[in-house]
Amino acid sequence: MLIRWATNEDKATWTELADTVAVLFNSPNMASDKFFHDYMESKISKYEALAAVDRMSGRVLGVIGFSRTNSRISWFAVQPNSRDRGIGKRLLGTALRHLDNKREIIVITFPADCAGGEAARAVYQKAGFTETEEFNDENGNKRCKMTLSPTNEKRGGSFHFKYLDYAKYSLLENCLCCNNAPAPDSLLDIAELEYSFATAERIAQGRLFGKCHVLMKNHYVNFEDIPHDEMAGFMSDVQRVGSALRKVTGAVKINYEIHANSGPHIHCHLFPRYLDDDFPSAPIDYRITEPSPYESDEEFIWFVVRMREELLK
Repeated sequence: MLIRWATNEDKATWTELADTVAVLFNSPNMASDKFFHDYMESKISKYEALAAVDRMSGRVLGVIGFSRTNSRISWFAVQPNSRDRGIGKRLLGTALRHLDNKREIIVITFPADCAGGEAARAVYQKAGFTETEEFNDENGNKRCKMTLSPTNEKRGGSFHFKYLDYAKYSLLENCLCCNNAPAPDSLLDIAELEYSFATAERIAQGRLFGKCHVLMKNHYVNFEDIPHDEMAGFMSDVQRVGSALRKVTGAVKINYEIHANSGPHIHCHLFPRYLDDDFPSAPIDYRITEPSPYESDEEFIWFVVRMREELLK
């Protein structure tokens, strides 16, 4: 099963799903209602609707809609013959990533005594929602407001949480790297190479002495989209920096990672690995940065200067 953004191609299946649950939702004409079709258009265009899709058949198994502005889940259903497979849990969990966890999040759902509404309530409750109000809607239907309290959970900057930023900065005209946006004060240029720039920060991810980046000059978001000759040139730059890095740092080996999940412009992270690093037989936790592996500002500058010397040879 794949959780992805709903698209215009999903509208027919989403409408069929709406027709299936219309009676339970006390909205028998939902599938033909213009308001519902306008809602689908709006949610799809704003990246506020997620679809659960069977990978082999392409069949849509469930859909969830939400509002960033109003901090709420606004539409949620799973195909009746696809329930009890964890689809609802995955859809809701993914939607919550794209809502502000520092705000109260609400959903209007079925009351406790509603036959057929038990599964939806259970999914919300397992996600931490609690019942805060019962009321009758404008049509006299009994409803329940459930609320998820704000949290202090620290979130990263990747597309998993900030997809709108990711989509925006994926475009060349908005790319921070390509439009001379101010770099962090702690970021220093090591060298300009033929296809890239090598840089390093005193705040070293993984607390690994010499951790640095090789940033591609031209704008690409996906590695597989880079023309072959340009890709080969970029990787040649990466190899060159890696060779200098192992020599300067005394690392046993260098790990190479290409992500662009937070900054959508291709760059390669170079992580020197040491006998005494913090991740024996384990992946690097890039979130760990303190205390710095550099004993002083002078030692960091020494590293940058030595790298420049090696790359100029």
